[in-house]
Amino acid sequence: MKQFLASSAILALTAGFAAAEVKISGSARMGLIDDYGDVGVLMTSRVRVTFDMSGETDTGLSFGASVRADQSGQGNTANDDSTVYISGAFGKLSMGDVDGAAAAAVGQVSGVGLTGLGDYNEIAYILGEEDTSALYEYSTGGFAFYLSAQPNGGNSNYGLGASYTVGDYKFAIGYESVEDDSTPGSAWPDKIGFSPFWGNGATQVVLGADATFGPVTGKLRFARYSEDNIDAGLDQTALSVDYAVDALTLTAFYSNFRGTDAYEGDDADFYGLGASYDLGGGASVAAGYSRIDYGADPTSAVDLGLSFKF
Repeated sequence: MKQFLASSAILALTAGFAAAEVKISGSARMGLIDDYGDVGVLMTSRVRVTFDMSGETDTGLSFGASVRADQSGQGNTANDDSTVYISGAFGKLSMGDVDGAAAAAVGQVSGVGLTGLGDYNEIAYILGEEDTSALYEYSTGGFAFYLSAQPNGGNSNYGLGASYTVGDYKFAIGYESVEDDSTPGSAWPDKIGFSPFWGNGATQVVLGADATFGPVTGKLRFARYSEDNIDAGLDQTALSVDYAVDALTLTAFYSNFRGTDAYEGDDADFYGLGASYDLGGGASVAAGYSRIDYGADPTSAVDLGLSFKF
């Protein structure tokens, strides 16, 4: 993303602080979408502006913050689209709208389209949404380690994650735990009327693997979710393949969730195909198709348009 220096200032909290920088970047899109359902073709557009601030102390500690212009609803504990961090030889500590440790370590497979078409390529993580979270990261060699915390209603919600990268391969694992009456996350199955989180405590183990073979990149994710106090669980799987040649990238994904025990029979499958063409200078053309197979009436969506990065 092309960035430019917007302004700089001298921080005078203590004598000897280095100069801090503020950089502005942004993204925009415009196009057409035929979303899930019977509404028909509509126009879609969005603009986002991000302010990234950074600085460094005389002792070598780096600090910074990031905020998006479309953020809203912040209070003392709620947080949308902003983060604050400090880093050094000890690692990096961030607070705000940050991922949970499992999501930071494992991540997602590739999505499709101009708008993401509902992001049904994604598996659901149960930490890292709504309230301000804390994320600690430390890396050495090809290893990276993550620890996150998100207190909610007096409950101790936490996550752990680790990844190992060697050449064109990456392997990752994550673990999440939330206590009773906590609702820190919002799983994507709820988008289609199925919510696997009913106020019980829950845990989740997530595995991931990425591999690149020349122009082809494959990504695989698997998550096993279990609710406490009742016999109920959910298995999620996601797979994507990207093929990049010159300015063209083709993407396909498949994801699903399979209910177990009390959720037996709550199953769904999602498919996506997409293409993007880099026009240079931060502009690209993007198009996508996504299909939901859930219940008796499968639905699909398509979009097409221009995407810009500044």
